[in-house]
Amino acid sequence: MSIFVTGDIHASYDIAKISESCFDTTGLTKDDYVIVCGDFGLVWNNTASEQYWLRWLDARPFTTLFVDGNHEGFALLNSLPETTWNGGRVHQVANSVFHLQRGQMFDIDGYRIFTMGGAASSEYDREHRVLGETWFTEEVPNEQERATAIETLDQAGWNCDLVITHCAPTFAAKGISKHTDRLEIHPMDEYTDWLQTIQDRLTYTHWFCGHYHIDAQIQENTTALYNRIAMLKEPESANDAKGSDASTLPYQLLAEAAKEPKHAITDYATDLDDQDSLEIDLE
Repeated sequence: MSIFVTGDIHASYDIAKISESCFDTTGLTKDDYVIVCGDFGLVWNNTASEQYWLRWLDARPFTTLFVDGNHEGFALLNSLPETTWNGGRVHQVANSVFHLQRGQMFDIDGYRIFTMGGAASSEYDREHRVLGETWFTEEVPNEQERATAIETLDQAGWNCDLVITHCAPTFAAKGISKHTDRLEIHPMDEYTDWLQTIQDRLTYTHWFCGHYHIDAQIQENTTALYNRIAMLKEPESANDAKGSDASTLPYQLLAEAAKEPKHAITDYATDLDDQDSLEIDLE
């Protein structure tokens, strides 16, 4: 089994990075996993396009996992079937597409993975999007979700292998600013301050996030991903990196794909009707 981690896919806009032309899936099966660090964007209102791309993901030779970002349709996402999977709570979006809920600990292929999605939208988004339709107050974790996270970490002895979030802890700001000016539209805030309190207490091997549209190591043990895909090393090798210096990382970045237009994949969603239901067998 293999685990890969990547950044925001924004529905179909940035999904090409996990297509056949950019991501070699030779030998992969549904026991291999691609984790998206938020802004998954394919659960809004059951449109034909969403259904097409969820079927497309289901047909890929891996299982898709994601934490939520700020660009999600939380009304629909939080209404999906909920179950326990690999030790944590998930929403099942499709046969092999799962939303890793906030404040959960998963045991996946020998890794203990703590997940905590969510982030605040930019001021521009909040002003120009429609509350309850195209942006949601649920984008930022509430007090109950944060309490669940603390309880989960208490039970785990504040120790895990990987952390998957959408935004980064506040102290990562300096590292982010070396690569992008996106903190001007997504400044550190109350929620990133809370994530900082988690980072300060937690013993972990590596932290992955999305949100900032960069591929960069932003702290000694924190990596932001967008276009690149990180393949995790075997758990034994990865654990050797815990507490070591930044030159020993628990992952390998896959070769960067040739630059392609954002819409490099043909979208056949126009062949579907919006009334088609996701209850249709997606296999």
